[in-house]
Amino acid sequence: MEDRRKNKDRRDDLQFKLPNDARGNKDRRQKERRTKERIPVKMWVRNIEGDADYFQQTANLSTNGMYILSPSPYEVGTIIDIEFQVPGTDYIIKCGAEILRCNEENQVFGLSAKFANMSDSDKKIIEKAMDELISEFWYINE
Repeated sequence: MEDRRKNKDRRDDLQFKLPNDARGNKDRRQKERRTKERIPVKMWVRNIEGDADYFQQTANLSTNGMYILSPSPYEVGTIIDIEFQVPGTDYIIKCGAEILRCNEENQVFGLSAKFANMSDSDKKIIEKAMDELISEFWYINE
């Protein structure tokens, strides 16, 4: 039984060494992380902060969130209360929006926001409106 192979890590005996990963410690998320289609939509969003209301414009919309143009910056992770009319309908949605990114762009700040605490029925209404907007958008751009 002594001639049986000993249980040892054979990788140490490789005759060649694998090259190091050329990416190093860089961010490996180079591809698009969004899972839902975005379309350019300019609409007004009411940002409710305590007793104050601010109206801000959007640059695009998806079923998961929107890109808001703001005169002031917000900390990443901040949840703001927003209210907006679903494009193409009279329906008003009130929900939270978590700030995922804040970029300065020519004296305004671009806020990438993800919808938070939105009801399932509101999500379905946005999805339906998005389907209609996407088909109109692609029809116009073809």
